Amino acid sequence: MSEHSRNDGGPAPSRSIDTSNRRIAAVAYLIAALAGAGVAGWAGMGLMWLTAVLPLLGLAIYHFIAGRHMRTSDMEAITIASAAAPFDVGHASATLGFRGLAARPVWQVLAFESGGAPEHQALVTVDGLTGEVTGTYTEAVPLP
Repeated sequence: MSEHSRNDGGPAPSRSIDTSNRRIAAVAYLIAALAGAGVAGWAGMGLMWLTAVLPLLGLAIYHFIAGRHMRTSDMEAITIASAAAPFDVGHASATLGFRGLAARPVWQVLAFESGGAPEHQALVTVDGLTGEVTGTYTEAVPLP
């Protein structure tokens, strides 16, 4: 049985999210563009090859730009957000989002105040490349 198919109730193996994996796709797009240009040149297709090769080159360039190594993991983002929250954090979770045309990775951390029934919650955004806090929003949790 592989470690990815555990049924013994133990914790599932964790993996690290990293947007630098986009560079694998960039290489594939680049190879496809070069192959398309080669076939078009060999077949004498004239300018028709531009309709296939240029979009593939554009995708390759975009993925190279957007495929930067993330220096901040989800657990590090939660630690950074816990320090930035204006209260003691009990529970928190992080999701990965992206900002701007270059798809800059940003961790969005939802943190709740420690205690039985939290009175406050905060949304803290942490830059995935630098680990800097880029925003904080805090509000009271309405009691039922």
